[in-house]
Amino acid sequence: MRSAIFFLSVASLVSATLTITQPSAAHWWVGQSLNTLAWDGSDPSQFSVFLANPDTSVLTSMLALESIVMTYQTSLTINPGNIKAATGYTLLLTNPLNSSDVYATSESFEIKPVGSTYPPQTTTGNTSTTATFNTSGTATGAGTAPSGTGSSSSGATATSSEKCLAMMMVLAVGGGLMAML
Repeated sequence: MRSAIFFLSVASLVSATLTITQPSAAHWWVGQSLNTLAWDGSDPSQFSVFLANPDTSVLTSMLALESIVMTYQTSLTINPGNIKAATGYTLLLTNPLNSSDVYATSESFEIKPVGSTYPPQTTTGNTSTTATFNTSGTATGAGTAPSGTGSSSSGATATSSEKCLAMMMVLAVGGGLMAML
């Protein structure tokens, strides 16, 4: 049975456009905790998520974790529940109507015991930052980073020259927009 699933997943990978980026050997999961599933790709538009392990003493059959996931999300937080800590786990992204139609298979990864530390996270992809100035002389800002790396916000007092520069930027952008109309 397991060999049939393996061959079906290999055959499906030839035409799949989804790639699982997390978990991996370097990005393990922690049992009974929130963990990240991340992927690249946009086709097919939806899939199901299954957990597998070739060692039947660890997991006797594939375990359904999510029934329908929209591909555009690119990541998902999953709690695998009371699963045995072990190595050799893989995640399979499958056709929601036919779990033997495998779109993508993750690298082999480990699920560590409850309370274990998570792996270090790396920053990839786009980041964004915003800032707001008001007339009282305060500035607030916020930045965001890709999933799994966190976000931050801070407040600061702007000097007169910073306020002047901010106002000039607003006027320049506004003037440019008006000229376009």
